[in-house]
Amino acid sequence: MSIENKTPVNPSSFNKINETELFTKYKSSYISAFLDFSLHTFLFSSSLYLLSLFKNSIFSIFTIPLLGLVLHRNYVVFHDCGHNSYTPNKTLNYILSTYYGITTFSSSNWILDHQTHHLTNGNIENEYKFKFNELLYYNVNQYKNFNFFYKQIFTFFHTPIIFFSFFPILYFCVIQRFIYLIKKIKYKQKINSSLFTIIINHSLNNIGVFFLLFIIYKNNILVYYLLSLYISFIINFLLFFNQHTFNPSYVVCNKEWTQRNSGLLGSSFIQIPNYLKYFTMGIEYHHIHHTNAKIPGYNLQKYHEEVVSKSNIFDNIVKLSMNDCYNNLWLVLYDKDKMKYRTLKEVNEEIENNKNN
Repeated sequence: MSIENKTPVNPSSFNKINETELFTKYKSSYISAFLDFSLHTFLFSSSLYLLSLFKNSIFSIFTIPLLGLVLHRNYVVFHDCGHNSYTPNKTLNYILSTYYGITTFSSSNWILDHQTHHLTNGNIENEYKFKFNELLYYNVNQYKNFNFFYKQIFTFFHTPIIFFSFFPILYFCVIQRFIYLIKKIKYKQKINSSLFTIIINHSLNNIGVFFLLFIIYKNNILVYYLLSLYISFIINFLLFFNQHTFNPSYVVCNKEWTQRNSGLLGSSFIQIPNYLKYFTMGIEYHHIHHTNAKIPGYNLQKYHEEVVSKSNIFDNIVKLSMNDCYNNLWLVLYDKDKMKYRTLKEVNEEIENNKNN
């Protein structure tokens, strides 16, 4: 894990490259978006066809995960459309995000929280009072104050196999259905979108999901599609967790926090095997995405390689191997005193040692 010598990034490191010129070179264009959309639509359609063709065959053990990978890419396209980076046109991005959101059970309202995530990642005292790490809700001191019963519940639900199999269902199948509507009603001043727009987006997604499920049910592939979707949910959460949960962590106060360091020090570069890179569509280059979310996923690798060839700006980014990503799944508490993420095993051993001393 390349995590040594993490220091604030000096903007002068860009002395050999022109940021504006690079952004212009790698931002979306109608041609690049059309080519990516065309290929992906073909692969999505082909995966659905293969799922239907082999639904009663042993080959479904291949077609189900294949569609799961394609559906994960659907979500990354949906994600880019939410950032208005997939195509140059805002209306077209909205249409595509609505369509891909239906296929992945995700409302276009998702961007309301996600934009705040970009403004707060790693900022422990941000003005939005938003979780500096969206998937970790408690710190070590809070855990130590839990009673015995609550500690057992917390431990059970934060066992990786439980957390990453249960919480994705809760998020995509329950929270995504209406949570932003509740948030808008409760926190009117914090969500910069009208209640009407939120209701429309939720309605479009819920109605679309209903008709999608009806259509695939009529084609006798409902169970197979849901299994593929479940695989995509898990992949999504595994990647998102590792994009911001690693050591040494980037968790700082408001005065120290910067957007650039949130990206370059607080977002990882996951070493995805080449044969899977099409399906992750650049989301593994998260250090770039949090620095400039307007670069579409299908251009992030090329952007990264050009920056590396011309400057040292990415020298301190965190590179996570697949093994690193696996080990990070046990990091469930943030320790404010030690300024790092810790496992429950570590914290429980510390509690026991303190009792014995």
